[in-house]
Amino acid sequence: MSTPHEPNEERAGKPKQVRGSDEHTLNPEPKGAASRRTVVVIVAAVAIFAIVLILFAFFWLRPTRQRTIEAPSAATNTGTVRFLMEQQWLIRMKLALVEEQTVARQITATGRVIPSANSQAVVAPPVGGILSGRNLPRVGQQVAQGQTIAVIQQTATSAEQAQVRAAAASLNLENARLEADRRTASGEVEAARVRLDLATKEAARAQRLYERKAFSERQLQAAEADLKAAKAGYDAAVKRLEALTSSPAVADARRGVGSANASYTVRAPLSGYVTKVNKSIGEQVQPGEAIVEISNLNTVWVEAPIFERDLNRLGGSVSATFTTPAYPDQEFKGVVLDIGAVIDEQTRASKVIFQLPNAGRALRLGMQANVRLDAGEQVTAILIPKEAVLEHEGKKIVYVLLSGEEFERREVIIGDEMGANVAVLSGLNKGERVVTQGAYQLKLQELKPAEAGAHTHET
Repeated sequence: MSTPHEPNEERAGKPKQVRGSDEHTLNPEPKGAASRRTVVVIVAAVAIFAIVLILFAFFWLRPTRQRTIEAPSAATNTGTVRFLMEQQWLIRMKLALVEEQTVARQITATGRVIPSANSQAVVAPPVGGILSGRNLPRVGQQVAQGQTIAVIQQTATSAEQAQVRAAAASLNLENARLEADRRTASGEVEAARVRLDLATKEAARAQRLYERKAFSERQLQAAEADLKAAKAGYDAAVKRLEALTSSPAVADARRGVGSANASYTVRAPLSGYVTKVNKSIGEQVQPGEAIVEISNLNTVWVEAPIFERDLNRLGGSVSATFTTPAYPDQEFKGVVLDIGAVIDEQTRASKVIFQLPNAGRALRLGMQANVRLDAGEQVTAILIPKEAVLEHEGKKIVYVLLSGEEFERREVIIGDEMGANVAVLSGLNKGERVVTQGAYQLKLQELKPAEAGAHTHET
């Protein structure tokens, strides 16, 4: 069977050509058919390649749903940073105007909080023994003056107990003697009372007989003398009995020597907070050994070194401001209480004591306190917010606005801190604008622009 485009040689009566047994093609094709087949193959290959290109362009080069905004280029050697308006809005960037103001020169120092005078007590009992009671106050607990801290149970030794027994025996003997004396005195009072009654009656009888002229005046006087003597004897006997009956010293001593063991109550000497506990219930305490430590924190002191050259500026009413690492945004006010009389030879500074009210107990003993004082000397300084200043390679820098989307990194020299602001000694000019909120993002933009600046928007 043959295709319409191939002639049938057998029908035409032409003999079939056979070149030999090694020939593979018994019916070779014409030259024109081979050329057409080559063209078809080339066209098919071009078509396939075109289809592949179209598919690649469709699937890999089609527009994405998000359009990426490329980050600006890195900062140049001059420290210039580009930051788009969209980026500024995103981080809510804020700027501050560089101003020149007349302020008081500042004296700064770093000190520590210490207890004020007569506001700290170490509770140490004068006797020794075993701590008893329910429990000791814990650290930080508030106690009132006179409040029971602990009870110390004193246990006597054998020698002490023997001494107590001997004292008790001696007191018993003395008590027996006292009872005998009381009984004797009571009998003497009764005898004196009888004599007084007889003398009274005799004196009355002598008076009647004398009025009747039956007794002489001498007999009357003798009877009256006997009455006076009897009365004096009775009064003396009564007083002796009263003295023996009361005997308070002997009675108190008898009550005090009841047992060799005793207890001693330890009380708080002042009101405040327990800052240290050295013992526990059941421990042995020696005389004078500390049990707890109590501090009154309503008023505290700050001890700080002030250089010799600044001491002459601390006279008069100098206001002192304090900040702490624990409360960096809170300021405390205090006054100068004492300026040390000794200058340290190494630091050339003297210890100055400041007094601060501490009703809220924010300041704690041992806490670091940064002191700032007005030196009384007025100076003109350029002020900027402290949050505008950053650290860069050991130096202080700020970012200054050059144009709407261009900022310059500027190295500055910082002076005294004044509240939320800081004085700039060099590096800035009056009227310039520095970045406050967003300064750190600008630094990241300068160091790694691809990470800090790139962001996307939905299309």
